[in-house]
Amino acid sequence: MKQDYELIKLILQTLAENDSYCVPLDSLAKQIQEKTGESELFNDKFVGHFFLARDTKLIEELGVCFFTGQQYHKPVPANHAKLRITAQGLEFLEALKNDNIIHKIKEFSVGTAMDIGKSLLTNLISKQLGL
Repeated sequence: MKQDYELIKLILQTLAENDSYCVPLDSLAKQIQEKTGESELFNDKFVGHFFLARDTKLIEELGVCFFTGQQYHKPVPANHAKLRITAQGLEFLEALKNDNIIHKIKEFSVGTAMDIGKSLLTNLISKQLGL
């Protein structure tokens, strides 16, 4: 699976714009489906990027969002699971909003891109503040 930073940005943005600090997985998936026009609610691309964001601590599960393991052919959504964007997720989202940063990090893994993106954003802000 190729990383899609636009999809990660969309997931983070959707969580950040929500009125509640936590969002049911089904609700997030429906909102992403509406914005992307995908035909399947929990397609492989969404599920894969969900796990990338979770693995790098951009989002956090409040409960179990997907059942996984040998008995499952692919990850299966769990009942009524919720998730939230983390402080790291909010920082990375700010970095992803800058087109210059996205172009510089798009070839890196999410974890590396997160570190580089935050560093580039910090440098940019420091220059703007004259520090």
